[in-house]
Amino acid sequence: MAEQSNTSRLSEPNWSTAFTKSHHVPFYVEDIDDKIGPDVRKLLENYSHVKPEEVRQHVYDIRDQLWAIRSYPCTGIGLWLQPTLPFSRAYPVILSRLKQGASLLDIGCFIGHDFRRLVSDGAPSSNLYGIDIVSHWDVGYDMFRDHDRFSRTFFEADITSPNEKLSMLNGKIDILMMIHVLHQWDWENQVNALTHVIDLSRKGALVVGFQIGSKGVNVRPKGEMVATECFWHNPETISRLWEQLGGKTQTKWRCESKFKTFEEMKWNPKDISYLGEDAIVISWAVTRID
Repeated sequence: MAEQSNTSRLSEPNWSTAFTKSHHVPFYVEDIDDKIGPDVRKLLENYSHVKPEEVRQHVYDIRDQLWAIRSYPCTGIGLWLQPTLPFSRAYPVILSRLKQGASLLDIGCFIGHDFRRLVSDGAPSSNLYGIDIVSHWDVGYDMFRDHDRFSRTFFEADITSPNEKLSMLNGKIDILMMIHVLHQWDWENQVNALTHVIDLSRKGALVVGFQIGSKGVNVRPKGEMVATECFWHNPETISRLWEQLGGKTQTKWRCESKFKTFEEMKWNPKDISYLGEDAIVISWAVTRID
């Protein structure tokens, strides 16, 4: 049984539960066959032992289960199928460090798809920790069919307001990842969340993220689908954010970041068009050097 968290509306906007019985939203695509690419098939066939002829139906059945829990854009569009962490230039370093015994915390881990890719690539699962504001974890086991062989620690928690169980990991984590999380908040709330991330890190820690960024206007106003004003980064602003965090927490960080196109992420730009023409993915990695 997952530990319940006092989730703020910042992390759990009303719309995330508003459409679970409807598909009439811009971020639900009926046909996600194009998301079932070679990498997805390889993981499901070789790691999860899903028969090739059953992969497609398996994916659609799992999406139905996920959508019934929360109506997230990544679910409706099918982005959850492709593990994101391997797109980071830091992935080989992360994999190597995990093989040497490092710990990793995935903040917003969803069904643990990045975890399965890491394990498939040879990382041990014993030092993997995952948190999310609501549990999709059992669906992850249905997806990957590995309940008897995947060892990890998962519990419900909100990084904007850590519970006691999450706080017990303070100062103990070597690698932290935040994928498709940061862009939902404004600058102030990003600082708040990342301050808690820094609390979890130890010296030498690596923090990796992928978020929706912007080639133009950074501040996105509050609206029907956005619970609060959002700040979408570019490489200059993400560096400035970590400079501010270093000053606030008396830590030092080396920041690297770059834009990635939707095509580079293997996303269909038409599926993301509702985000606007300035939207793009920003990949970043920061290393604690104090």
